[in-house]
Amino acid sequence: MENNEKLIRYMSVLAYIKTHAAYWDEYVLGSMKGYAQRGIDKEVFFKDSIREVYDELGYIPDDQNMYISFLNLINQQFGLEGKNIVEVGGGTLPRLGRRIHLKQNTGTITVYDPRIGKDIKGEDRFVLKREEFTTKTPVKGVDLLIGLMPCKGAEPLIEQAIKHKIDFMVWLCEGGPHGDYFDYFEDEEEWIGSTIYTATRGIEDQRMGKLVKIKQEEFSKYPIIYNQR
Repeated sequence: MENNEKLIRYMSVLAYIKTHAAYWDEYVLGSMKGYAQRGIDKEVFFKDSIREVYDELGYIPDDQNMYISFLNLINQQFGLEGKNIVEVGGGTLPRLGRRIHLKQNTGTITVYDPRIGKDIKGEDRFVLKREEFTTKTPVKGVDLLIGLMPCKGAEPLIEQAIKHKIDFMVWLCEGGPHGDYFDYFEDEEEWIGSTIYTATRGIEDQRMGKLVKIKQEEFSKYPIIYNQR
């Protein structure tokens, strides 16, 4: 019976990937198919593209679901109801943004990511922006900036939050070095340390409270940082 369930799940994941193949390039498609063969495990859930598909299909147990864990932490620290929230780097399937939208009765969630699937539709309070979030992106009226492993998108997120005194929470990841010729970071640890330092100083200078850094080791070795007023 268990093997039958695994096979059914595997076939449905492959069917979803095939139906929406235009969302991803050939490299990502190949890796997703490989991860799908492995079934449900922690490493699979850490890979964003296949994790999005598993969550879309309802295959991630709640206690192993990064989206649920991160959403609960955001709600605990800042609240979701009535907030105008911007998510940076929401992914091809904006699963965190969708979950936040379903949780809110009032307020909005706006998701920025050029990778968002072209036929995924937004709603009045669930706004999809198929573009990069930058330091010049308008943030007037935004109450909260968030990012679930947005890689180098963490940098403009934090810069905008500090500049405009907006509350923020970001789950960092292997965002640096970026490979640019001007990039002076030796490795991801140096980039993470620099990002945390910049956020800490900015929060202090702008009187936004203090920086909090926590880890949810069951999901990732990378820290979550946010300001606490």
